[in-house]
Amino acid sequence: MRIAIISDVHGNLAALEAVLADIDAEHVDQIVCLGDIAVFGPRPREVIMRLMDLNCPVVMGNMDAWLLNPRPHDVRDENSRRIM
Repeated sequence: MRIAIISDVHGNLAALEAVLADIDAEHVDQIVCLGDIAVFGPRPREVIMRLMDLNCPVVMGNMDAWLLNPRPHDVRDENSRRIM
């Protein structure tokens, strides 16, 4: 059985579609997603829907968990400040 592992899509539908095209070309039997699928990217809803269409197992990533229970994070640097 050939298994593809994907993760850290972060709402980037174009990147997800490119990866899925490569996976399809490799004749993979199962895809497993290790989470962090929606936060920060331009098309989080479409990424979630695309993964639902694949019917693949998805592990909840730390940013996925944060979406369900958002809370402030310490601002450590300028990058942290921008995502707050």
